[in-house]
Amino acid sequence: MSDSVKKNKITWVSLLNAIIQAAIAALTALGVTSCSTVIECMLP
Repeated sequence: MSDSVKKNKITWVSLLNAIIQAAIAALTALGVTSCSTVIECMLP
């Protein structure tokens, strides 16, 4: 059971990383290249 839980955690982490990287890539493609601007956009 613990092995399957570890695999699920790794899957979720890699999935979150992929989503974050895709979001950053999309923002960069839209011309948002400043780190501070990206952080400001993510904050509510």
